[in-house]
Amino acid sequence: MSTSRLAIRLYTYRGYSAPWRVSIMLKLKQLQFQPFFVNLPKAEQLSNMYSQINPLQIVPTLEINGQLLHESMAIAEYLEEEFPRNKLLPKSPLEKAIVRSMCETVNSGIHPYHASRFYKYVHNYVSDINRQEISEPFLERGFTALNALVEKHGGDYAFGNQVTIADAFLYPAFRGDDVSYLVNLDKYPALKKVVENLDQLPEFAYEHPDSQG
Repeated sequence: MSTSRLAIRLYTYRGYSAPWRVSIMLKLKQLQFQPFFVNLPKAEQLSNMYSQINPLQIVPTLEINGQLLHESMAIAEYLEEEFPRNKLLPKSPLEKAIVRSMCETVNSGIHPYHASRFYKYVHNYVSDINRQEISEPFLERGFTALNALVEKHGGDYAFGNQVTIADAFLYPAFRGDDVSYLVNLDKYPALKKVVENLDQLPEFAYEHPDSQG
């Protein structure tokens, strides 16, 4: 697809892990896009307008020339196939599977357990427990698994010495606003080393909610 005629809009909220991944991938692919900020603390994702855009009422949603895409992993795969410039997956099927397994470790083993909706749901049933007590054991398990994968397969970045979609998933999970409060990240040296390398890349620049447009 020619990039000269693209109209790309990312429905997002800065500081949130899943849309931050997509923002990183768009920048790595050198694709110009317009961020459209959905104010999650004010529950704008529950509005009738946004429910038409994303029936699950979450971010991100990526709109490309009027077509709506949901879920960061599906968006990552689409961007990699549609825009082959700056490859974000290795060549071999085995290596691709390893990178995807890192992404899914973030998706299923880390992300759900520092999401505020997870805490609010549990808190409805167990009111005398704080967020860290709920989230920490799940996050430790997820980060431990991801650290082992990166320790085995990583180099300068999560997989070897080339940036992949695994880095786009890892970085927001590690650098998110509340993660360091919920779990001791110093316990994961392989992840910490990679994240410190990614700190040097402009595509991974921190997105703080206070800088919302």
